[in-house]
Amino acid sequence: MDGLPLVVIFIVLGLAIAGFFIAVAKRQIAAANAAFEGTANQLGLTFRAGTMSGGPTIAGTVDGFPAEVHSYTKKSGKSSSRYTRYTVEFPPLRIGLRLMRQKGIGRLFKVLGTQDLEIGDAEFDEAFIVQSAEPRAAREVLTPGRTMVLNRLLSVHPQLVVLDDRLVIDRQGIVTDSDDLTSTLRRLASAAEVLADAGVAREMTDAVQRRIDGTPPVASAAAHHDAGVDVRIAVGEELAAAGVDGLAGKIFAALAAELPADPEITGWAERTQRVADEPPPSVVEEPLPPVVDEPDPEFVDLDVTVPVYTPDLEAEAMLTEPVPEPDASADVREMVDEDPVAMATDLFGEHNLSFQTAARYDEAFAGRRVRWSGKLRRIRTVDEDRILGVGPFDKAVVDIATLENDLFGNTVVSAVVAFPPGTAEAISPGTDITFTGRLTGIDALVRNLFVDDAALAPRP
Repeated sequence: MDGLPLVVIFIVLGLAIAGFFIAVAKRQIAAANAAFEGTANQLGLTFRAGTMSGGPTIAGTVDGFPAEVHSYTKKSGKSSSRYTRYTVEFPPLRIGLRLMRQKGIGRLFKVLGTQDLEIGDAEFDEAFIVQSAEPRAAREVLTPGRTMVLNRLLSVHPQLVVLDDRLVIDRQGIVTDSDDLTSTLRRLASAAEVLADAGVAREMTDAVQRRIDGTPPVASAAAHHDAGVDVRIAVGEELAAAGVDGLAGKIFAALAAELPADPEITGWAERTQRVADEPPPSVVEEPLPPVVDEPDPEFVDLDVTVPVYTPDLEAEAMLTEPVPEPDASADVREMVDEDPVAMATDLFGEHNLSFQTAARYDEAFAGRRVRWSGKLRRIRTVDEDRILGVGPFDKAVVDIATLENDLFGNTVVSAVVAFPPGTAEAISPGTDITFTGRLTGIDALVRNLFVDDAALAPRP
């Protein structure tokens, strides 16, 4: 009998805890139902409310592609967890394609001997395990434009899995934000369009080639609001990298209105707007020297003796304050950086979205002088580059660092360097070179740092 009160206490405490979690779960389901219903109304989808036994579901067509989001419970032993699954379908590629991230379960599958095709895109091959019943067809389908879009999508949604006829994201937890649901669905629909439409895929491949070649960006039809989300992102990034922040800001502002919770798009919108709003650097005018009235010989009375000032050097030396030495750290741009790996690690070593990397470059490295060594990949004479400007000059691509990235595996960071015409005659691809110059830009997505006013230097 003495133990009965203690049992009662535990029972009451257990019921209270259970009641608390039930109340929390009910509030979460109510919030999820509100978010799912709001997204369904916005995108014209059907909505089925969730209950304690199963979460809400929305389904229909998003930007022309069948789509569904549902919340479900996954059991593992005696425990269970809520998940939200996004699915957007597209016409089957009919090559048995399956892509998954190299990390986590994908890495385990690879260790166990799962097929992993090499596509030829180093970054894509490091990021994805590629499986297909038709390896040759898979390489033809996974063009540079498509791999760029999938790399970009993976950086925002690391849970991405690409199948032969659909894109799937399984996210732990139950989503209670309507903007999140809308943004993720529209981003998946955009990637589905690139996979399904050969014309859009070619357009994206052209964008990749422009960025690699440094061709000035196009800012006309490709940036129109009727163009796909990924097409407009690519054009906006090109313009931002080329310093055309006003137009880039308009593109990203329109995209942010359509995808208000997409971290990459909203980040670029904020950055381009901030850069475009910055006032131009003020011109500091040097003060004019004081005017000293000196006697004009024509008007000086001959009887007046003009006193001649003779300085008291000893007395003035005591009154003269010492001139402070210039602060060597006042202008970081005058620092000469000799460690490309350290800078590359700072910019690209972590899993950052492209706008975050670009902002870090602006904050810490823009305009800095460099003396770097690396392996020359190629060099050719060009008349113009979207970042390096108008030539002619010899444009070289120099691999300066190889990094281990948490998301994409091993990635190569390159310097795109503007040398004087004729430099190409003195060096050849595959050789190690040392060069000096000044950092003038970055293309965060393709991991290029641009160096202007460059010259070859002797190897250290």
